Amino acid sequence: MMIFLLFIACSTLFPETTPPIKRHDVAASLTGNFRSGPLGIRFIGPERSVHQATVVPVRFSLRPGFEISGALWTPQSPTGAGVIVAHGHYGQGKSGAEAQEIAHQLAAAGALVLAVDTPGVEEWDVPERRIHFGSGAHNRGVLYSRGSSAMALQLDVLRRGVDVLEQLGAKPIGATGASGGAVASFYLGWLDSRVVTAVMASSPPIPREAAASGCACDHIPGHPGPDATVLSQWSDPTLWMSDVVQVPPEGLSPKAEFEVFEGPHSYTLPMQERALDWFSDHLGTRKMKPLAATANVDLSTPLGESGFMAIADLPAFKAQPWKPQPSLGRVPRVDCQGEGPVMLTLGAVALAPIQAAGWRTCALSMPTSPGTDFDAAIWTESVGNGTVMADELAGAVAFAVRQKKPKVIWAHRAWGLIASTFEHKFVVHEPVEDLSGLRENDPLWLHVPGAWDGVIQAHTAKAVGVGDDPAALLGALGPPKL
Repeated sequence: MMIFLLFIACSTLFPETTPPIKRHDVAASLTGNFRSGPLGIRFIGPERSVHQATVVPVRFSLRPGFEISGALWTPQSPTGAGVIVAHGHYGQGKSGAEAQEIAHQLAAAGALVLAVDTPGVEEWDVPERRIHFGSGAHNRGVLYSRGSSAMALQLDVLRRGVDVLEQLGAKPIGATGASGGAVASFYLGWLDSRVVTAVMASSPPIPREAAASGCACDHIPGHPGPDATVLSQWSDPTLWMSDVVQVPPEGLSPKAEFEVFEGPHSYTLPMQERALDWFSDHLGTRKMKPLAATANVDLSTPLGESGFMAIADLPAFKAQPWKPQPSLGRVPRVDCQGEGPVMLTLGAVALAPIQAAGWRTCALSMPTSPGTDFDAAIWTESVGNGTVMADELAGAVAFAVRQKKPKVIWAHRAWGLIASTFEHKFVVHEPVEDLSGLRENDPLWLHVPGAWDGVIQAHTAKAVGVGDDPAALLGALGPPKL
């Protein structure tokens, strides 16, 4: 009895805690290693005079063939310090008010300021470069399927911006941004020791929640937030400014300060004033009252011919080969039509010719909740949580197989990857052979980590027929037999 009571007392005094996230694991998720080659800084004139500084659009290289856009503010009376400004998701990049206003203020205070566009913003807002919001889901999937992430790409872009400031002689260097720009600023300093302080305005929880809120481009795959152990792992001075009344996030380091500036979700003037004081104390910029009004400069430049590389053309990383682990989440619908032996069909399949050949088709589809998109919402959540949505699809197929007992499986496009996990005769219509074969309108779950660099070929090799001709695939299956 005494031993039992002692056990109870110890469990009360020392409650079970969640193991802290390992910094190395998170850092690996945020480091894309996309940076290589010379910076190739180019000034895209004209240079304009603004508040005690000049500003000029610039381009520089993430790697050969992949240019980044930005704007550089050069102060009339430099202090030597530099600041990277990361934009949020306000519809613009460096030209947006939430990025441009604080850049004007800091340049007037003597900082060399570089505001950086991440891919898919302003002049690089083209389908091949988008990584933000719904329109960037496909490219986020491309990065995710190859063992990286949109957040990792954004951070490598910002770290390249730090390279620019360093090459131009700026030291020490800080970072700042609002909303999604606050998230990026924190991670930038957390990863890069050259950034010695950061100011986060209107910051959401860090890491971002796995749910499909905000922009999924801020997620760290497999690390849903918020998490105090991540915040505590950057010990340099940081300033956190909230736009809503709330308690400070758990885990802030002893050198962090948290203040509330209730108002719009942006980088408001009171926040700018506090940021000026902070950077004066921690970077050595001049003490000054904020400018009451700043210029609204169009800093975008025409889309150039050079330096354009698509997200899909970035180097791949070695993701762990996909090993299916079927799991049943949402119970699928299975609609059967026709007479004869059962064929389970996966994806967009023309059923009439198959039924005419003597098969009873049972088509699998996934349910949706009212007002939701099963594919986009569930995929976004699965990436954040570190699960593979294809495993749920494999579980749904397993459910249908048990229920309908098909003789064969007909898979359309990348559904062949799912079909290959079962001990059934199957064919693949219009196969996807590699990542380049994916289309913008393909289901997002097709972005399976580790499945597109050699793995899918081994899976689809199990098929009795692969090709674009339905008649040939029916022939490969042979006549229906009960």
